[in-house]
Amino acid sequence: MNILKAIGAFFQRIWRWIVETAWVQPLLIVGGIFGIIFSIPKFTAWAQKLSVSAGDSYYTSFKVSLEGEGREKGEYNTGADKLTSIINEYSNFENEFATYEEFIAAYRSNSNKAAENPTAYPEKFFIAYVAKECSGCETAQGGFETLQSTWGDAFVADDKRSFNLYTIFADDTSSNDDDYDTDDDKKPFCRYLDKFGGNPVDFFSKAGGRLATTPYKTNASVSDSYYEHVETADRTNFDTPTIFLVDFSEEAFNLGRVGISEALFGVTGETDYAKATLLLNMWNHTTPSASNPFTTAYQK
Repeated sequence: MNILKAIGAFFQRIWRWIVETAWVQPLLIVGGIFGIIFSIPKFTAWAQKLSVSAGDSYYTSFKVSLEGEGREKGEYNTGADKLTSIINEYSNFENEFATYEEFIAAYRSNSNKAAENPTAYPEKFFIAYVAKECSGCETAQGGFETLQSTWGDAFVADDKRSFNLYTIFADDTSSNDDDYDTDDDKKPFCRYLDKFGGNPVDFFSKAGGRLATTPYKTNASVSDSYYEHVETADRTNFDTPTIFLVDFSEEAFNLGRVGISEALFGVTGETDYAKATLLLNMWNHTTPSASNPFTTAYQK
């Protein structure tokens, strides 16, 4: 009997608490609704950030850093600086080397010293200038992923070399951005373009001039403006994606196009397979082919 009274008293206390605090429940419900409403923007921002991160993760895995980018010519401290300096020095614009053996020995020795790449840069690679919010970059990504994942299988390079890619983000930030006064100078990519866009290191000027003479420019009827944006290292109009093929192979050396060799300003194609085919044709630019628009043998 005492046990039953105790149980009854317990439930009476619970019921009394529910009755006495009933006014709190609507407040809790209303508060919960407002909490959900106020959390939506934060959740949306988080979801968008997650989506962007997922979309950029492929390019990020090949990223060459602009962290610490300065304006002073001669200060080549970032990963992007060192890579571009190597490309500029060994693009052989002035034909400094009499033989390929001399050339490749010098290239390997100096590229082995480059930061963020202690095993030296390869003989052949793509370098892509991309950005996080860039529809053309997203379009090109499927081509790169397909090419890389099936390299040596569905897609076989004529020279049997390994797939290599480096990326530089045009919308990257650096911890020293606030050291500069103007908005453009606060962007490390702008400082990078300035550094390599004029004397004494006029990499983009020389590269743009060379790339404008490639067979692909004529065969694909590419607008002059794209090459002009490269040649002038145009802060405002430098296109993303801009994709270079850098080729330090003997085949490219013998053609007089060693180093910076080819350019694309977007990767066209109805499918990722078609885009990968275009990139492979770009890679195979030293092999004459009637079906390859990157060669002089191409026939429309």
